[in-house]
Amino acid sequence: MLDFAMAADRLVAAYNAKDFTAFRSLIAPNLDFAHFNRNFAFDRLDGLMQSIEQFASTFVPDRRFEPPQRVTVAGNVVIRESYYVGTAKVDLPGFAPSGGQVRLKFCTVFRFNDQGILVEWKDYG
Repeated sequence: MLDFAMAADRLVAAYNAKDFTAFRSLIAPNLDFAHFNRNFAFDRLDGLMQSIEQFASTFVPDRRFEPPQRVTVAGNVVIRESYYVGTAKVDLPGFAPSGGQVRLKFCTVFRFNDQGILVEWKDYG
């Protein structure tokens, strides 16, 4: 049986490292993504990647998820509670002003298929 917590760890490690090739390889092209408190969603990986790459290059270049405070696994669903941190390089309403520190507690729900590919990602916080 696949270790879905490890699949989530690989995904977050690629995200934090800005290894977008590895990150993309771990996600289904028709990903169901929503960040409820920030009011945006994507139903395709390409749209999410544009946003993630823009954050990584322009908005919050040092952005990362800190190690999780709690990980809960139920079948192929992994729930991670961790802080998303970084320094805003531009004004980001709901995150931080330019030069300010971003520190947001997220509850992230990842759902993987049987091969360990991410098919659903929901962020709260």
